[in-house]
Order: sequence, then structure tokens, then C-alpha cells
Amino acid sequence: MAQKRKKNKKWVYWVIMAVLFVVAGVVTYLVCVNYFADKKGEEEQNTEEVEEKKDENEKKDDEKDEAEKAVEAKKVEQYEGSDPNKMEELSGAITYTGLSGDVLMVRVNIDQYLDGGTCELRLVQGGDVAYNNIVEIVGGAATSSCAGFDIPVSGLSGDYEVVVKLNSGEKTGVIRGEAGV
Repeated sequence: MAQKRKKNKKWVYWVIMAVLFVVAGVVTYLVCVNYFADKKGEEEQNTEEVEEKKDENEKKDDEKDEAEKAVEAKKVEQYEGSDPNKMEELSGAITYTGLSGDVLMVRVNIDQYLDGGTCELRLVQGGDVAYNNIVEIVGGAATSSCAGFDIPVSGLSGDYEVVVKLNSGEKTGVIRGEAGV
């Protein structure tokens, strides 16, 4: 009887394991190289983006400074050399007097910016007060105005002197004009 020889197949397993180990190492190396190369590229790109944003912000700041300088150069002083808000007395003008149906409308503009106060209007004819009314002062962006006077004309006729007394805090002033009914 012939004896069969068992071949020792352990060496095949060792060869397969070695090949797998080498393949795994090569794959790991390639993945790591690409991963870190991408990270380095992202960092460089992020650095470039940050620098570009800084440059854009600096340009915007420069443009804002130039725009502010242009606006300051274009500003016209309301009163040559003097600020009306620093005046001791309140001043202004009667900007409109006119009839609208049975109502005499009187509108007053105040040169100063005021935050509160009153406007007292009197219609005077021949030294006698024919009408008297008080309204609030309304502040605007740079000036103020009286809330507006709408005077019923029933019982009024002729020409009147319009006297508006302004009162806001410690400052007062008087504005005069004329109106006819």
C-alpha cells in the first residue's frame, strides 16, 4: 500500500497573510497621504479666504471713512457759524396760514430740536385776544414744530396778528406773523 503524503499547507497561509498585510499597509498609507494633503489644502484655502475677508473689510472701512468725509464736507450750517440749538431763545417761523373750509390752519416750524414743550397761539385783533390755544411741540430730525393749529373761523373776521409763544424746559421764544379770515 502506498502511503499518501500530507502536504504541509501552513506556508500557503503565511504567504496569504503576508500579502494581505502588505496590501493593508499600502491602502492605509494612500488614505493617510490623501487625507492629510486635503487638510493641508483646506488650511491654505481657509487662510487665503481669511486674508481676502480682511482685505474686503479694510476696503469697506476705507470707503465708509471717505463717505463720511464727503458727507461732512457737504453739510451746510443752518446759521452761518452758529448752532441754533445753543441759542438762549427759541426761534422759528410761521410756515403756513390758510383757510380750509371752516378752519384756519396755522403751521409753525421751530429752528431747534426739542424733546417736548408747548406752543401757545393767540390771535390778536386791535389789542384784544380773539382766540387762544395750546398744543405740544413735536420733535423732528434736526428741528421741531408745533403740532398744528386748526382754528374754527366761526365768529372770526378780518386780519389778525398771530403770536406763538414757545416754551420748552428753560428756553422760551416768540414767533409773530399775520393771518386773515
